[in-house]
Amino acid sequence: MSDCTDDSAGGNVRRGLDRRRFLQAALASAAALPVLGGIDRGTGVEFARAFAAEGAAPAGTLTYGNAEPPTSNYWDPAAGFGLVDEQVASLVHDTLVAFDDKGVMQPALATSWKRLSPTTVSATIRTDAKFHDGTPVTAEDVKASFDRLGLGKLAQSMLVVEGLKVDVKSPTEIEIVSPKPFGVIENAMAFVKILPKANIDNPDNFKKGALGSGPYKFVSYTGNDVTLEANPDYWGGTPKIKTIIFRYIEDGQARINALLDGQVDILTRVSSEDIGRVKDNAKFHIVNQSPPAQIVGLVQHNGPFKDVKLRQALAYAVDREAIAKSIGGGLNPVGYSALPTSAPSYEPLKPDFAYDPEKAKALVAEVAPDGVDITMATTTLVPNQLEIDQAIAASLEQVGFRPKVERLEVGAFRSSYNTYDLTLNTLASFNNDADFILGLYTGGAAEAIWHLNDPKIVELVAAQRAASGDERKAALTAAAQYLWDNQATLYLSDEKWHFIVADRVKDYARAPLVGEPLAAKASVN
Repeated sequence: MSDCTDDSAGGNVRRGLDRRRFLQAALASAAALPVLGGIDRGTGVEFARAFAAEGAAPAGTLTYGNAEPPTSNYWDPAAGFGLVDEQVASLVHDTLVAFDDKGVMQPALATSWKRLSPTTVSATIRTDAKFHDGTPVTAEDVKASFDRLGLGKLAQSMLVVEGLKVDVKSPTEIEIVSPKPFGVIENAMAFVKILPKANIDNPDNFKKGALGSGPYKFVSYTGNDVTLEANPDYWGGTPKIKTIIFRYIEDGQARINALLDGQVDILTRVSSEDIGRVKDNAKFHIVNQSPPAQIVGLVQHNGPFKDVKLRQALAYAVDREAIAKSIGGGLNPVGYSALPTSAPSYEPLKPDFAYDPEKAKALVAEVAPDGVDITMATTTLVPNQLEIDQAIAASLEQVGFRPKVERLEVGAFRSSYNTYDLTLNTLASFNNDADFILGLYTGGAAEAIWHLNDPKIVELVAAQRAASGDERKAALTAAAQYLWDNQATLYLSDEKWHFIVADRVKDYARAPLVGEPLAAKASVN
């Protein structure tokens, strides 16, 4: 069992689918680190406390430069998986527990929690949290936020076991109950955003904006900017920065110029070329805390790549090591598994599908002696995506594929990528556990992302969810091995996230997640 307590509120307790039809459900979704043992307070940047000095008013503006816009102007955080959506959600909404910059779980809306059994976790809810409209956060809001995921109808339902629900024991005591053993309930607690039950009951409210209890309030989504404003009544203390803006700048050159010109303060997920532009420049520094993430070629299983031999040919045809070195600048390790190398459960698997164009050519000829027509779409979503796609297309032409590549704007790409046979994308951690990336290969997520429906994968994912300790590691490896043997998608390399941060931004840190919850602790000069 594991337990953790925060005595900062509510008593001194001892430690113990449908955003755009779910099409964009996993543009940046991912794998992660198992956290199954005892919970420790850690020594990193904690989530809940030490915001602005007492009596100090928030000041200044922090502007991010992103390569993508929000998924849509519909602000239900459980309806999809997008970078900007999660950046916004992580600051506007609270979770029951939260990760610090070391990946250690900390109290948030839950002041304490305890594993009671393989299916149940109890938690105590703080009494001083309020939504931005002034209504208190209650156990019923927590119940509504979890129960709807257990119904299995939303994009983020893949995070939990179907049938998971919350039992309210008192106004401050709840139990999260899974119908089956679920080893990563705590990771779900650190990701599921707690929303007003009133909004869940009236989902049209999500069209008006995001309403949460977090350190920042949603203000607007206008043009290319999503604007947030500090919540002066936040239970964890007033944030130091008054305004945070997430700005979409599609062109990579324009993004780095905006940083150098002082128009933005932080560039997200930068390339090695971007890093080179600020090397030895004292006005900037690099933050490289990253969720475990992979650059993958999403292959659709309802076209030519429904044939496993063609998927294996794709793997042999692409020189992944050369792409990572020559185009990626050596930032991203190449893995030999369906999981990224930074996941503790990672281990290199056999066969290694190392670059072998002759073997690729033979596999293509075996399936289609006259060659195979495939469609590809490219954009600027992934660092160096245009160059990587060009290299992949050239390699495929050499072994019998005939790729037709279409360039799209990022928004158009995200709403149509699964209508092309092969598209480059990123799978990145949202909940800090490998269960997340494996879950993407099951249910509605798998059908939306890959047109994939494989009962064996569902079985293997369920097995690792029900296991713990060494048994879980073995179950994770078994699931990864099956995906790898079948080359369910093209596993190109890790994506190590590097952010360039202007030195006017002080005390900026990241948790190993997609969102930006720790930005509330930063300040700007």
